[in-house]
Amino acid sequence: MSSDELLRHGLGRLGLLLTPAQFEALELYLSELLRWVPRVNLTGLKSKEAIVREGFLRSLSYRAAFEPEPWVRAVDIGSGAGFPGLVLKICYPEIDMLLIEAARRRATFLRHLIRRLGLTRVRCIHARAEQLHADPEHRGRYHVAFARAVGGVARAVSLAEPLLSPGGRLILQVGRHTVESLQALRPRLAEFGLRAAIREAPGVETGAPPTRLLVAEKPPPRTLWPASSR
Repeated sequence: MSSDELLRHGLGRLGLLLTPAQFEALELYLSELLRWVPRVNLTGLKSKEAIVREGFLRSLSYRAAFEPEPWVRAVDIGSGAGFPGLVLKICYPEIDMLLIEAARRRATFLRHLIRRLGLTRVRCIHARAEQLHADPEHRGRYHVAFARAVGGVARAVSLAEPLLSPGGRLILQVGRHTVESLQALRPRLAEFGLRAAIREAPGVETGAPPTRLLVAEKPPPRTLWPASSR
């Protein structure tokens, strides 16, 4: 199966329908990624098929855990080659997306790609996520956070939680072991005031296991009702 056929088949399994312009954007993304990979350590995915399967389609699987409404502000921590943040931005242009990348060359690639694709309401900051925790522009400002390649669950939570707004959620792709040990993780997540659940998206290929997503959510803001008059 060619990379184009793999993409279309995977989109069908995920129930997604892209416009011709979005297909063209992903094709350009793929070609630019393959052009940059020999010079910059962007991803361990080297073939077209691997990038489509584990980069594009796995990124789009995150849609199972949030609604891409126009008011949504999202942050992708340690964005690397742009998975999942930039892929989600291409396919859901209505959301605001911030990409955070600590490696200078990777940040340069992401900024280059944003310009080449002509995307708006998305930017890349060359920084570590910890540097933004105390910044009022970013602290508690994001409805959704992704952190695909920053380490284990505890590390991802420590990086993302200060950036999440009340009711915001961190979405992580996890393996079966994490799913099975979720009960043991709950006390650690509770230390950050987060409650956890598992969502699943269909496997990106026929016969493939589902994509498992850990959703760690902050409590929503409390509504203060006025005292009733008597």
